[in-house]
Parts: sequence; C-alpha cells; structure tokens
Amino acid sequence: MFQHGTLKNTNMLKKLTLFAILSIGYFMPLRAQVVHKPDELFGTMKKSGLNYAVGELYIDIPQKDYSKLLNDSSLYHEDSDGHMLVKRIAITPEAEAEWKLGEKSFTQDKNYKEARKHYKNVLDVQNDYYPAKIRIGQTYDIEQDYEKAEAAYKQAISKNYVNYQPHLLIAQDYYNERNYEDAVNEIALAAVLNRNDIRTQELMNEIFADARMKYDDWIFSPQYSVFKGQKDKEIKVLSKEGWSGYAMGKAIWNYEPGYAEGQGEKPGITSALEEKECLQNLLYAVNDDSKPKSTDKAILNLQKVQEFKMMDSYIYYDILLRAQPSLVYQLPNNVIKSMKNYVIYAHGGSKPK
Repeated sequence: MFQHGTLKNTNMLKKLTLFAILSIGYFMPLRAQVVHKPDELFGTMKKSGLNYAVGELYIDIPQKDYSKLLNDSSLYHEDSDGHMLVKRIAITPEAEAEWKLGEKSFTQDKNYKEARKHYKNVLDVQNDYYPAKIRIGQTYDIEQDYEKAEAAYKQAISKNYVNYQPHLLIAQDYYNERNYEDAVNEIALAAVLNRNDIRTQELMNEIFADARMKYDDWIFSPQYSVFKGQKDKEIKVLSKEGWSGYAMGKAIWNYEPGYAEGQGEKPGITSALEEKECLQNLLYAVNDDSKPKSTDKAILNLQKVQEFKMMDSYIYYDILLRAQPSLVYQLPNNVIKSMKNYVIYAHGGSKPK
C-alpha cells in the first residue's frame, strides 16, 4: 500500500527559474514535419555514399535503469504562444515563515490540526503556493477525511496540473473509497507526470488489479547496434530478430550526412520525429507475413497501439519520458491527458474510448 510521502525541502523552492524550451518539442512539431516512410528511408540508404553493412546482433542489449530519473514537484508550466515555459515555484519570506511552522507541526509534533492552520496562513499571504494545498490534503488524509482531502488535492491540481503529487495522493484516496474509475484515471496521470517513480508504479499495479485490469509495464530496450566499421565509409547495422527496421532507421539518423539537419533536428539528439520514423520502419519489417512473428514485448505493444493511432503516446511515454521525464513539462495538458488514455489502454488492457 502506498504511504503518503513528504514534500521536498523548501530550500529548493526559493529561487524562481525559467527553463529553456527543450529542442525535442511536443506533438505539434511532429505534425508539421515530414515523416519519411520506410521506402523513402530505403531510398536514402540506396543513394548514400556510405556503405550500410547489415548483419545479426549476437549479444543482448541490457535494459537501462531509469529509477533515479525523477521529476521535481516544485515545477510548473505556462503556455506562451504554443511553447511551454517551465518555472519553479517561489515562496515569499512571509509565507515561508508560516510554512516552516506548519512543517514542524506536521513532521515533528504530529499535530495535524495545528499544521493545517499554518498551511492555511501560507495561502492567506500567497494563494498560489500549491504545496500548502497538498499538505492540507495530507492532514485530512491522516484523519481519514477523504472528502476534504480530495477537495484540497483538486485545488492543488488546478494551480499546477503537471505536479504528479496531488494526482498520486488523490488516486490513493479514490482507491481507499473503492472508486476505481477515478483512481485509474488519476494514477495514470501521475505515471505520465513522473514516469519512473516506483511508488506510482506500485500503486498503479494495485489499482489496476482491483479494477480488474491487467497491469503490464516494460522497458523499451531495442536490440540493435550501429557503428562505424573498419572499412572507409562503412556503417555496421546489427540487430536481433524484429529490430532490423528500427536499426536501419537509427543508422540513417546517426550517420547519413545532413539527414537529421534536413529534418529540422540537431544531430546526436534523439527527437520524437526520429523515433517515429524508426518505429514506422520497424513496423514495416515486423508486419511482413513472410518473417517470423516477434515475441519482444515492446514490438508487440507497438503493433497493438498502431491500430488506435497511439504511436505518439507510445514514443513519449515508453521511450522519451523514460530517459528524460522532465519533457512532460513541455507538453500541453490535453496531450498529457491523451497519454493518460494510452497508459490505461496499453498498460492496463482497457479498450480506448
């Protein structure tokens, strides 16, 4: 069972920081850019001045450990002409004085009514300081007053939709009340907002099981290797069964002169567009009826979501957010909600609505 955690130390919240827009972008650029089809990629290889030497990979590519790549609950985003500006919440000196008194009452004295009073005082002087709303919700949770706790978490969510904590905590409350539909939706949102958080994954497993859904998670670990060969202009493209199309796409993106730049991307920086082209190339190869069917979970799930046009969500949730979970702050809320639906379907077995 998930236990309520504590918020981050307020020293991390003092300084207001504006983060640069990440080059990877979000779904809107994907629609604007040209996504080359498999036959176009093959045409690029055929015309290339490089020699792509294709072969079989005989070693296993180990899964990466992403468990330490976690998001910061003090961040929020604002839409500025279609670009998401990511900022860190700041606390005023007057509000901080009350916050510290509340933290002492909450963590040391275990006097939750007193703590709640101080957190409300924080909001009286700084009403946008959503961590106080979360703490108020936690005091009610401890007193098992779930209705008031849920109201506080909803207010925190309205202040900062991309903070995973209130989604996680309200999911636990819904679960305690056996409100499985709302619990499923909120825990799926929390999973999108902090992709690698083990606590979220554990609670999602519990909720999905009790909601009679089959929870299934996996780590995208493509079995390929591309590198420069010993011969001049030789590029080695090695892959295991099922991954040949993906490997060839990666070889082009990594080594074909000017290809990434021609697609409007920076070479050496993985983009959503790159992943989409490589995955389409993968599907072209694995959907060939003359070849053996793949048993790789990542490939099977890609084939599964292809029918419901969920590849963009697959790319973000199961590939990009694993390696860089903070990319979620660059996504509009409606895109985050669409990924929530993907999680419920692709990882929970529920049919898309």
